[in-house]
Amino acid sequence: MRSETALALSAAAVLLTAVLLAAGCEQFQQTLDVAADLVEQHPGLIPGEEDRAKWTAGARLAKSLVNEISVREEIGIGQSLALRAFASFGQPYPDEDLQRYVARVGKLVALQSERPSLPYSFAVVQSEKPNALALPGGFVFVSTGLLRRLRSESELACILGHEICHVAQKHGIEIVERDRVISRMVDFGAVLKEDVGEYRQFIDLTYQKLTTEGYDRRYEWIADEAGVRYAFAAGYHPGGLLPFMEESRRSATPMAFEVFKTHPDPGVRIEKIHAVLGALGPYSATPKLAARYQREALAKLL
Repeated sequence: MRSETALALSAAAVLLTAVLLAAGCEQFQQTLDVAADLVEQHPGLIPGEEDRAKWTAGARLAKSLVNEISVREEIGIGQSLALRAFASFGQPYPDEDLQRYVARVGKLVALQSERPSLPYSFAVVQSEKPNALALPGGFVFVSTGLLRRLRSESELACILGHEICHVAQKHGIEIVERDRVISRMVDFGAVLKEDVGEYRQFIDLTYQKLTTEGYDRRYEWIADEAGVRYAFAAGYHPGGLLPFMEESRRSATPMAFEVFKTHPDPGVRIEKIHAVLGALGPYSATPKLAARYQREALAKLL
């Protein structure tokens, strides 16, 4: 009986992990750590050495499923995806001052995120479509077409904040881990090893997954909220997403500012952003920095 109980507990731990992983529960890993440690430190909780071993193994396995890809592996995957992005999304815009300006804004906003120590990289690419793209490991792309539609540094900060959220909260990695075809192809513990053909196929499928199917609505709403919060914490006016959303709502052809992605309705996003703004407290005096954006960005795109 005790053996069956322990097996049931182990199976329940794995099943619960899968459910919470799909829901993006970040605290579950800590919960599993505590559970496994409790059993090890207080063996009387589950009588029988064999039963305890099964429970501990189940909890440890469940924990490993929550965090399969290390930061090093994530950055390595992101670097390969970034090379893929330059080949299809756009080539770097040949103005180093503009590149440095966007990177400065992006890195300041990234410092307000949940993962400020990641080595974030920002690139302006030549494309007239108003697009942006976030890749695992801290790689963020914005198009010249998107920059031309913005009117202030605070707008840039909020849009970069939206993209940074996808990285900081591992939305791309979660999509990859949930895709059975992709996850079966590569042992993530050995993802940087030398099977070049399989790795290239893995990168192609991952890039296609992230750019054609993209992030679901839940991720987009989370990223909208985070973009507002990050920008505000960095000292910017937090309403920077609203002008682009308003233009998208008025347009006969609604625009998404992420490559190939299907976004929630702009009107719904605007309502949700206003709700976030209302919870921030006074922010009317925070700067939009329109003149600086004109000088540092728009003037270089003519």
